[in-house]
Amino acid sequence: MNKVILDPNILRQFTLNKYIEAERKNRFIAAKLKKTATAYARNVFLQAITDDVSFSWPTKLKFDWYLPDRRIDPDNWTFTQKFIFDGMQKAQIGKRVFLDNDNVKNIKGFDHDFYVDKVNPRLEIYEMEVVHEIP
Repeated sequence: MNKVILDPNILRQFTLNKYIEAERKNRFIAAKLKKTATAYARNVFLQAITDDVSFSWPTKLKFDWYLPDRRIDPDNWTFTQKFIFDGMQKAQIGKRVFLDNDNVKNIKGFDHDFYVDKVNPRLEIYEMEVVHEIP
């Protein structure tokens, strides 16, 4: 099974409450936060392309969150999927793009499950089920 692993310790700074706080301070601070988060995700997915990890689009995605603690609510964590999907689209090596477009044509749904793993926190993203369009 192909999966991509991101670090929740890095994603922690891009959760919903952090983004709202940045927006309230200054829209340019929030824009920089989005740019930084997207760049982090892009780098992870560039490495995935290099490692020959790919998903069969269209598909549903599974997000398994193994968090270091319970301090941040699940809805704050799931907000980071915006930056993750943007990073997937920006990850391109030559003609190989991880994800062409994050619209409903390619993203058929997603599931988030949450666990605590203090020793090895991570976010695992993988295909939950491949869905094919009926012509």
